[in-house]
Amino acid sequence: MAIVIEFPAKQVKKMDNPVTELAKDGSKKYVCYVRLQDVPEKFEEWMGTNPRDQKLTTNVARDIAKSIESGCKNFHEKNRGIVMSVDKFDYDNKTGKVKVTLTDAEIHGNIDGGHTLKIILEKQRDCELLFEQYVFFEFFTGISSPVELAEARNQSIQVDQRSIEELNRSFQPIKEALKNESFFDRIAFKQNEHAGQKNVIDIREIIAIMNMFNQSIYPLRGDTQPIQSYTGKEASLNRFLRLKDSRDQIIKNMTPIIPEIFNIWEMVETTFADKGNSVGRTYRKKKMSKYVDEYTVVSYSTFGDKPMNYVLPKGLIFPIVGAFRALVTVNKSTQVYSWKLSPEKVWNKLGGKLINTIMTSSEDLADSPDAVAKSPNTWDLLHKEILLYSMLSDENN
Repeated sequence: MAIVIEFPAKQVKKMDNPVTELAKDGSKKYVCYVRLQDVPEKFEEWMGTNPRDQKLTTNVARDIAKSIESGCKNFHEKNRGIVMSVDKFDYDNKTGKVKVTLTDAEIHGNIDGGHTLKIILEKQRDCELLFEQYVFFEFFTGISSPVELAEARNQSIQVDQRSIEELNRSFQPIKEALKNESFFDRIAFKQNEHAGQKNVIDIREIIAIMNMFNQSIYPLRGDTQPIQSYTGKEASLNRFLRLKDSRDQIIKNMTPIIPEIFNIWEMVETTFADKGNSVGRTYRKKKMSKYVDEYTVVSYSTFGDKPMNYVLPKGLIFPIVGAFRALVTVNKSTQVYSWKLSPEKVWNKLGGKLINTIMTSSEDLADSPDAVAKSPNTWDLLHKEILLYSMLSDENN
């Protein structure tokens, strides 16, 4: 749905694209100065094209606010300004007003200068714009995708890869697979998303966990254990992205098992201490557990957000969860994933044994979650434990 926004501006200039081919596609750039009091509030509704959410508590944001509050007359020169992608740009030199048309939220909207825009609008609402100050605007028309421009413009504070990939819609199949999960609204798909909220989950961690079960990355009969899922979130993201054209289909094929993957994590995290007790491994006595007493909450589970009376480092969770890839089977004709056995039943049967494997791997490893998660031998032992159990179950059936 198209929306037209009108506002007064000064020194409006049009710059045709010097590249003939791009000029034919309607690619133009318009620049102007806008008085801070006249910056349209509706621009705040068009922020989806910015590669990151705006965090107004950073030093950069505070400096922008201070510059406005001090009445800096050359704010328009000191500040880099605001960049917008729009469908149409019209200027009436008789009224001195600009009209911009925005139609597609995935293409049109703020691309750079999001902090400046939000701070100005915040000051507007609080009636704190007391001086004659202007901000520099750049409006681009004819853009088919905001990704490259956003990536190029957002260099003063480095934009992370996930934010660019969110603009690229690289995570759409994952969103589709997880849209009904209780933790979906806590996933940060781009920089600063859900800032200030508790128990935010980085999309790179979601991908790292899913990668462990992805047979295109870690085939069941391969020799490589998915240790990288623990050691590098960015590396895991890049590994996923390198699947390129096939990754959307792979995620669709994996969709039947994806919710259960995170249920496995939740089971391991919330029952680890009790399962350990069942085999004589009192995890709560370890310093790393931060256990106080039965009633004191010291952490919340990652995906279920349930209160817990102990902390379980991810270095102990990753190798156990990763071992459950031994239960994955892929249909030869459809390539759709499924489980050979119920992960919950396998955990109930083998949980204590798996915990015992971790806790007795060596004296050094037992007190160092990071060492556990980086030990190929530990990953291998856990994986073989579940694989052997699944093979014996096949024989019994």
